Amino acid sequence: MTQNLKPSLISHSRFSRRKRAVLPHLGNFFFGNIYRALTGNKRLPKALFNRAVSNGLNREQLEAVFSQVRDREELAPAMLSIAATQLQQALYWDDVGVKNRARDNYLESAFWEIYAAQLLIDPSARAKSIARCRTSYAMAAPHFTNPAQEVEINYLGGVLKGYLRVPSPAQDDPQQFISANHACVVLFNGISTPKEELYFTENSLLAVGVATLSFDYPFSDDGQSLTALDPEELGNSLLSTLSTRSDIDMSRLVAYGTSIGGRIALLVVAKFQQRFQAVVTLSAPYDLLTDLDLLLPVMKREYAASQQCSKTILFDLARQTTLRGQLEEIVAPTLVIGGGKDLIAMPEETRIIYEQIGASDKKLIICPGAGHACHEMMPSLRHQIAQWIKQRL
Repeated sequence: MTQNLKPSLISHSRFSRRKRAVLPHLGNFFFGNIYRALTGNKRLPKALFNRAVSNGLNREQLEAVFSQVRDREELAPAMLSIAATQLQQALYWDDVGVKNRARDNYLESAFWEIYAAQLLIDPSARAKSIARCRTSYAMAAPHFTNPAQEVEINYLGGVLKGYLRVPSPAQDDPQQFISANHACVVLFNGISTPKEELYFTENSLLAVGVATLSFDYPFSDDGQSLTALDPEELGNSLLSTLSTRSDIDMSRLVAYGTSIGGRIALLVVAKFQQRFQAVVTLSAPYDLLTDLDLLLPVMKREYAASQQCSKTILFDLARQTTLRGQLEEIVAPTLVIGGGKDLIAMPEETRIIYEQIGASDKKLIICPGAGHACHEMMPSLRHQIAQWIKQRL
């Protein structure tokens, strides 16, 4: 359902961001200090908990871990310990030849590493955790129901790593997908989200017979900032890679982006109108420059940006992905989704994106109780998005 929101961006956005981000946080800070003084506990990251549950980690196990630690400083080591245990189990099952169990443990280890990395302050420790995640995921990838094939995307003299997954043949008709060219959804993740976290999003799309391409952004050597991010060059590189695949139908491509990836997806579609048949944007912030000083702490608190992200990095990213004057160019069917309690891509900004899109076939969904990236609505929202995409291919 949608909400009746004011169309004004700057004045209403500035007020709303302060009201929603600053005042409640100050209240939580005040009452949280009283609670911690009485109980000795520190507030644990609910946003990270919701994100982890929505992307496949077991709720009961997460609750047990959260209940056993006293603060955030203890949470990351606890999660890393579980990741290491899962990896050891995966290696054992791999050695004895039980590939399915090895796959599941590799995958769980990768996800525990992803969410531990969001808590790590030290850049080198975070980079090592993400590297372990990618190694574990790569060990699981060949054994998925829809195997993840590693691909390399040539981009501005460098190479971006990616995964391509295609639908499996139906059990009752093994020839169904063998000679078919698949429609493909290109996934643009958030800047704090490695491509491996998109596993369940990919599964929802594969279930409706659509291939998926996920990839890593061109990060700097320290992994903290995007370098030379040009949406037009990025789109051209992605299209060039897909065009080499005989199993991908280049006339049926869709862009799907989350958070800042939603901004990038919209810009790529605006630049390549003839290539993309539809676009989905989830929790894409329209304006990153207004109240930049206020927005950055909120993004860190909601884990939409790394703890090392600086105002300079966010400012450069905002300039590289500006939406002003671009949305009117989009004529492909567009699905715009936002959370009613999102402090980063606020619902009035989601409506502005919807209203400025030039397509005649467009749909707006505001999830009233959801925060950034609408983790509270998963997996039902993933299914709804997959069905919307299927109907337009």
